[in-house]
Amino acid sequence: MELHQIQVTYSTEEDRVLCRASFKAEDGGLQEVRAWLTRRMVKLLWPGVIDAMEKQVSLDKPQAAHASADIVGMDYHASIDEIRNSGNFSTPYEAERQTYPLGETPILVTTVDFKLNADQPIRVNLTSAQGHGFEIAFTQTVLHGFCSLLKDAVKKAEWDMNLVIPGSVASSSPGRVLN
Repeated sequence: MELHQIQVTYSTEEDRVLCRASFKAEDGGLQEVRAWLTRRMVKLLWPGVIDAMEKQVSLDKPQAAHASADIVGMDYHASIDEIRNSGNFSTPYEAERQTYPLGETPILVTTVDFKLNADQPIRVNLTSAQGHGFEIAFTQTVLHGFCSLLKDAVKKAEWDMNLVIPGSVASSSPGRVLN
């Protein structure tokens, strides 16, 4: 199945991040899977995502492996600009006419696994303690979009976590003015 849309939002009632992903089925219909990410899981997930992106650079561009962190940062900013320019961040999530192969209740993610192959999307498998789960094949642009959505949700959650993209300048001080 092909990834159609992804949504990442913070739920104050649950104090968790809800990840919703919809896929186009072979018949053209949409199937949605839902997963809760706790603060603890996001804290474990983020370094895994960054590591996977850096390793993917090394697999895809072995000659540039030494600069993988910088390349991830540049790719992130280029991808986010591309998503913004295409209007995909402002497109509402399509929640109608969907089926739920794992049920409408989100799974509580306890395990995340990454599968990497040269010149292939990064595959992320999200699994619950009961063994239920799903896998998403993230293209570079979509994974960077997911990272941006996750960063926004964590900021809204006020979990005191700073999700940093490698090669990005993380400024903790306000901008200075030169007169």
